[in-house]
Amino acid sequence: MINLDDYRLAWQVYMGVGALAILVWFLLLRRISSVFVRYWLFFAGLAFLFIPGRHPASPELWVPGSAAAALTLLTEGIEDAMSILIVMAAGQILALILALAAMTWFTSEQKPTKSRPAVKKSAKLVPNNERKEPSL
Repeated sequence: MINLDDYRLAWQVYMGVGALAILVWFLLLRRISSVFVRYWLFFAGLAFLFIPGRHPASPELWVPGSAAAALTLLTEGIEDAMSILIVMAAGQILALILALAAMTWFTSEQKPTKSRPAVKKSAKLVPNNERKEPSL
């Protein structure tokens, strides 16, 4: 049986490293100009990293869903991995819905700025043959 202290420590390490990965992912996504795609990729990354799933060998333990889906798919086949794959797909659909909600929520608060006409400067043009030197 697994020691519960080791189990908690493993989850704490995973959550810490996952939070760091999400921070780096957020910094990378700031370059994308499309607001919807930016929000969608952010929430999809959150769902992919942090959705938990039951361990295939011992159902009393929770493991990261992406790892459980990949390992179950490789070792036991698609039939056994289908339950966690459905949960992962639901997480991605939820990420899509959250991206739509975030886009409508955050972009509706931003009002376009009023454009002001450019100020014309009235500068005296001095002909090239009459150059004026600055006084010191």
